[in-house]
Amino acid sequence: MADIKPTKTFIYKKVGKLEVPLDVYLPQDKPKAPALLWFHGGGLLQGNRNSLAPYMRKAVQQYGFCVISADYRFAPQVGVAEIFEDVKDCITYIRNELSANFDKDVVDVSHLAVSGSSAGGYLALLAGLYIEPKPDVIAPIYPITDPLGTFFTNSQPPPMGRARTHIEDIAPYLDPKAEVVANSGPNGEDKRTLMYVGMMQAANLADLLGIRDPKAAEPWRVSRNVQKHGLPPAYILHGDSDTAVGVEQADEVVGAAVGCGLEVVYERPHGKDHFLDAGADYQNETMFEFIVNNLTEA
Repeated sequence: MADIKPTKTFIYKKVGKLEVPLDVYLPQDKPKAPALLWFHGGGLLQGNRNSLAPYMRKAVQQYGFCVISADYRFAPQVGVAEIFEDVKDCITYIRNELSANFDKDVVDVSHLAVSGSSAGGYLALLAGLYIEPKPDVIAPIYPITDPLGTFFTNSQPPPMGRARTHIEDIAPYLDPKAEVVANSGPNGEDKRTLMYVGMMQAANLADLLGIRDPKAAEPWRVSRNVQKHGLPPAYILHGDSDTAVGVEQADEVVGAAVGCGLEVVYERPHGKDHFLDAGADYQNETMFEFIVNNLTEA
C-alpha cells in the first residue's frame, strides 16, 4: 500500500549534476530476497518512482521480493537511447553494487525480474531484448511497444476523461535544451505531468524520443526485434479498452514472441482501461507466480 515506504534510497548514477535515484523495498525476515525492478510510466516524458502501485508494495512481504523502483531521465531533453542507458546502468548497479549496501544474504541479485507500467513496461521489454545477460523474467504491464505504431502516430483524445493539455502549459518542457530531469518533482506535482496527454494530442512520441527517422527508430520497435534478440520468459498484461496505450501495442509483441516459440503469458482483460492495476484491492497472483517460478528456475 502507499504507506509501505522504501527501506532505503540510493543514487545509481550521476549525469553531470543530476542524480538519478532508486528506492529499495526489503521484506522482513526473508533472506536472499530476489530483485524485482519496476519502472514507472509516463511516456518517458514524466512520472516518478513514488508511483509504485499498492500491489507491488504488498508483494515485498507477500512474496519476499526486494522491490526496486527507479527513476530515469526524461525526453525530449534526452532521447530513448539515453534513457535506455539509464536502464542498463540501473541493472548494472543492482547486479554489481546493491547487495554491498546490506548485510550478507539480504538481497539475492543473481535473480532479477524486470517489470514496469506503460512506458515502464516498454523499458522492461527493452531490457529483455538488449540487456546481457538477460533478466530471468520480465513483466510488462500495459506497455508501450512501438512509438511509430498506429496509436502514437494518430491524434488521440485525452484518456480516462482527462482534460486536454494546452500547449502553453507544457512549452517549457518541450524545449530539448531545457534542464534534464529524472522525475516530475518530489511528488509529481509540476505541470510536466500534462506531457503525456499533450503527446497523445500531437501524436509526436517518436519525435519527442528523438527517433522520427524510421531507420533510427527500428531498434526501439519491440516486435520487430524479438526474432533477432529474443526475450526472457514474459508475462504481459494489457486491457483491451486501454485509452492511453492501444492494446495492439502488446498484441504485436505477444504475436512475435509466440511466433518465435518464446515463453509468454498474456492476459488481456475485457473492458479494462489503463491503470487497471492501480486500486488498493487489486491483486495479481498469476503474474507473481509466473515471476517466482521463473526466478526459481533461473
